[in-house]
Amino acid sequence: MVESQADWKEIWAKAPAEGIALAMWRLPNQSQQVLLQDVAGGARVDAAQLEQLGSGFMVAPFVGQPYFLQASSLAYKSASNSVIFQPTSAYLVEDFLLKHSFKAQVADSVEQIKKGQFQKVVLSRIDVQGLQTDFDLCDAFERLCQEYPSAFVSAIYLPELKNIWLCATPETLVSQDSAGIFRTISLAGTQSGIDANGNKLAPSEARWSQKEIEEQAYVSRYIIECFKKIRLREYIENGPKTVLAGNLMHLKTEYAVNTREHAYPGLITQMLGLLHPTSAVCGTPKEAALDWILRTEKHDRSLYSGYLGPINLASETHLFVNLRTVQISQGQATYFAGCGITEDSDPEKEWQETQMKCQTLQRVINASL
Repeated sequence: MVESQADWKEIWAKAPAEGIALAMWRLPNQSQQVLLQDVAGGARVDAAQLEQLGSGFMVAPFVGQPYFLQASSLAYKSASNSVIFQPTSAYLVEDFLLKHSFKAQVADSVEQIKKGQFQKVVLSRIDVQGLQTDFDLCDAFERLCQEYPSAFVSAIYLPELKNIWLCATPETLVSQDSAGIFRTISLAGTQSGIDANGNKLAPSEARWSQKEIEEQAYVSRYIIECFKKIRLREYIENGPKTVLAGNLMHLKTEYAVNTREHAYPGLITQMLGLLHPTSAVCGTPKEAALDWILRTEKHDRSLYSGYLGPINLASETHLFVNLRTVQISQGQATYFAGCGITEDSDPEKEWQETQMKCQTLQRVINASL
């Protein structure tokens, strides 16, 4: 068992040369951190075999087969309480051409919606910045854990991809605990959780527009449609309600199913296959929205808006949508952010939403200890 921060840093430093795949995470509202090593480097698997896989960590791209990291070894430690940092002023610098291109994509998407091609589509963009010379992955992970206690915080390294992904995502895709309770959520709609004076707002102070309410409703309806496809009627629905994730607020609806009481074996695999990619990261209808995304976006989403999390550990599985994420490679940080486009979308406001989402992670990554 490896418990010290120094030991964990050494493991991360040696992994590329040794071909070891790594996953480090902390579940929402918990203090325990976990470090998993797969000495075989991870392998592509079929997500439909999730229940048959051993204990480990799964990470999937937006499109394509997931990777499975078999737990060669597991290490645990409690979160550090000594990480104090001051955010720097290194926020996004607006690039005119990037902004113009993204706003044009939003405008084109709105026109497609008005023509009836789809009802909603989620577009994403990237922002590439140089890393600070003193950047340390494990320190950044600690800062994210402290800043986002209710998020799933993780860092992964896959030898095949030759880069590191760090995320602090607020969105559960599917989970099932040791008592057999299955959960999923719909999360959509975004506004700042900070007022004009820099103070955090209470969720009760949120004011949602019709566009944002409708955007979240699309995601909720899609989940219910998935339940209907597998003839599942016994579920609990809670929401929508406003939740705070870092400095952003969202609309969230929770769904729960007791798989033992209602005899739904294999529900997590069934719903994973139906949900991914969710309408919160793709659109509605899924096929038409996905086709538009692949033709419109100029970057490779790779693991962004895919899913990741521990599976079959202590009879529990927790998979999350890979949002609020940054790809780290060769001294550069590539930040990903997306927004849901509906008929009422305004290109300037959608650009500003992606700005807020990028800054959510950047202000922690660029912080000084």
